Amino acid sequence: MVIKQQIKSSLVRQAAHNPKILLALVILLASLPRIYAIFQRIPHLMPDSFSYLNLARILRGEQISHLSLNSNIILQRDIQGWRTPVYPIFLNIVFFLSPKKGTEKVILQRIQRHGGFKIDAWHLKFLREKENLKSVQIVQHSLGLLSTILLFRLLLNLTGNLLIAFAGALLIIGWNPNWFWKYELLVLTEILTTTLLLILFLGLCKLEQSRKIHSYSLWWLSLLGGLLALIRPQFILAAGLPFGWWLYKFIRKTTVFKWHSVVALLLPPLILLGGWIVRNGVRYGFWGISTTTGFLLCMHFTAMQNIDVFGDKILKQTLYEHIPKCSVCSEKSYRTATVHIAPDLMLRWKLPFSAISRKLEKEAFKAIIHYPDIFIKSIIKATIAFLEPLPFPAGFAPFFVIWFPLGLLLKIGGLALFLLMPRKFSPFIQTLATFSVATILLTVIVAGGAEPARYSFAMEPLLALLTITAAQDLYLGFLEGRKKK
Repeated sequence: MVIKQQIKSSLVRQAAHNPKILLALVILLASLPRIYAIFQRIPHLMPDSFSYLNLARILRGEQISHLSLNSNIILQRDIQGWRTPVYPIFLNIVFFLSPKKGTEKVILQRIQRHGGFKIDAWHLKFLREKENLKSVQIVQHSLGLLSTILLFRLLLNLTGNLLIAFAGALLIIGWNPNWFWKYELLVLTEILTTTLLLILFLGLCKLEQSRKIHSYSLWWLSLLGGLLALIRPQFILAAGLPFGWWLYKFIRKTTVFKWHSVVALLLPPLILLGGWIVRNGVRYGFWGISTTTGFLLCMHFTAMQNIDVFGDKILKQTLYEHIPKCSVCSEKSYRTATVHIAPDLMLRWKLPFSAISRKLEKEAFKAIIHYPDIFIKSIIKATIAFLEPLPFPAGFAPFFVIWFPLGLLLKIGGLALFLLMPRKFSPFIQTLATFSVATILLTVIVAGGAEPARYSFAMEPLLALLTITAAQDLYLGFLEGRKKK
C-alpha cells in the first residue's frame, strides 16, 4: 500500500511539472462542457446576428434588394456599411465547409421559441437552404477550446508557473459558463474576436522573448491587427498595436531600425482598412469603416433619457413621436431609439442611410459640447458596466455569487496596479496594459451608451492575464528585495 501511494504521488508530481500533460488535461477538461453543449444546446440569434448574416450574403454575391429599413426589424436587408466584413466572411467559410447546407427545421423552431421572436420568410429561406447555424455553434465551441489553450500558453510564458497557467485557463475560459453556455452559442463576433486577440498577444509575447525577429512574423501580426479592427471597430487600436510594440522596442534600443519591418507592420492593416473604406465609399458614398458611429454617440444621451439635448428639431420630433409607440423604447431606456427611427430620418432629412450617420455624429458632438455633464455621467456608467464581471447565464447563477469577487479582482486588479506603478512591470506587461486602457477608454467614449457590458467580453481574458502577471511580477520583485536585505 505504501509503495502504491508513493508511486501515485510520484506520478502526480511528474504530471504537475509536465507542461504537455497539463495542457492535455486542460484540453480534456475544457472539451467536456462543450461536447455536452453541442448535443444539448442550440445556436442563438439576436437582432445584431441578422445584420452579420445579411453582410455575409452580400459578400458571397446574393441578390440583396436595397429596400428601406424596417423600424421593427432593424437593418433587415442591405446593411449599408453598418457591419465590418471579417465575421461575415468567417460565417461564409463555415457555411461553405459545412457538410450539411442549411439549418434543420427543428433547430430553427427551437431558436425562435428561445428568442421569443419569429424569423421572417426572407431570412428563413437562406437559413434553411444555405446557412447551417449549428455548424457555426460547433466551430465557435472549437474556438472556445482554442482560446483556452492560447490563454494557457500565455500564462505559462509570462509566469513560468504551470499550476497558475492550468487553473487560470480553466477558470477564465475553459470552465467559464459565459463561454460554453452563452457566447459560444451566439451568432455574434465575441468568440472570434477574443480568439484573434489571444493569438495576437501570444505572437507578441513570443517575439518579445525571442532574440531574432523575422519579418514574416511581423507581417502575420500586423495582418491579425487589421483583421481585429475589421471584426469589431472597438479594436481599431489593434491595427497599430504590432507597430506600437516594435516602436517601443526600438525606443528601448532592444531592436534595430529596418525599413522592411516598418513596411511589414504598416502595410497589411493599411490595405485591409483602406480597402474596406474604399468599398464603403464606392458602394454607399460613406468613406469610413462603419456607419454605426453617429448612432452610438447619440446613444449616450438616449440611454440617459435626454432627448432635448439635440439641436435638430426634426430629430427631436421624430424621437418624441416614436418612443411612445415602441415597446422597447417606451421602457426605462431609449437607448436604441435613434436606430429605430433611421427610416423616418431618411425620409424627413431626405438623405441616404450612410449620410444619416454623419449627421447624427454632428448632432452628438454638439450635444457633447453643450451638455458635457450628461456625456461624462454616461461614460462613468459605461465604465462601471464594462469593468463589472459579466453575469452567468441561467442555471449557473448560484455560482456567480462565488465568482463575482474573483472576477472583479481579475478585471480591475492588473489595471489598478499598472496605473499606480507603471514602471514596475516588464515592457510586455506595459504594452498589454496600455492597449487595455486605451481600448476601454475608446469603447466607453464612443459606444458607452450601447452595450458596454457585452463589449467587455473580449477584454476579460486580457485583463485577467494582466492581473495575474502583474501580481506575480510584484511578488517576485518583493521576494528579490527581501533577499538583497
